[in-house]
Amino acid sequence: MTKGSNKQEPVVIWLIEDHAAFRTNLTEIVNASATVRCERNFSSCEEALECLESEKRHPQIMLIDLALPGMGGIEGLTAIKAADPEIKCIVLTSSERKKHVIDAICAGASGYLLKSLAVDQIIRSIEDVVQGGASLDPQVASLVLDAFPKKRNPNNEFDLTEREIDVLQSLATGKIIKEIADEMNLSTNTVKFHIANTYKKLNVQSQAGAVAKGIRKGII
Repeated sequence: MTKGSNKQEPVVIWLIEDHAAFRTNLTEIVNASATVRCERNFSSCEEALECLESEKRHPQIMLIDLALPGMGGIEGLTAIKAADPEIKCIVLTSSERKKHVIDAICAGASGYLLKSLAVDQIIRSIEDVVQGGASLDPQVASLVLDAFPKKRNPNNEFDLTEREIDVLQSLATGKIIKEIADEMNLSTNTVKFHIANTYKKLNVQSQAGAVAKGIRKGII
């Protein structure tokens, strides 16, 4: 066997985005990565649903904008999940409205990302979701925390320390490393150490993935 034969296949995604230039640019940049491949893109949910009906090979991930012509993103997300429950849907939008975030999560979205995120962060978020996690943009995570009263998980199945939980909570409210360090009277290197340990214990690769998993598991 050659080394190439053991290489993991890229994550297959489809993209629904009505802005032609953004759709084309994102597809090209994603396809330049080694871990994710955008096989199809569409300008509407209706087109994507028609393709799901006609194609035997479905994507692992569907990236969906919210503001779309015809069927809106939330309605489309619901229809896609009904057509194939195995597809994990991630909202990729410009909207930071609390209602949109909550509606998307309630409709079964595995992630909610803003278009302002760097492409490498979007790719890491896709990888988190494929590995069984969820992904929230740090800018909208606090909206979820406010909307759903949380009961902290007493079992702490991931064995996070109290300090790691506190740091994760701060990340969820949108604080950056320097702010967390100042607030907790720690060095930035110590905060980075806690964050790295938290990622490892939660089996995620990004801040968005850590925050989303922390919320979903009742850690924060």
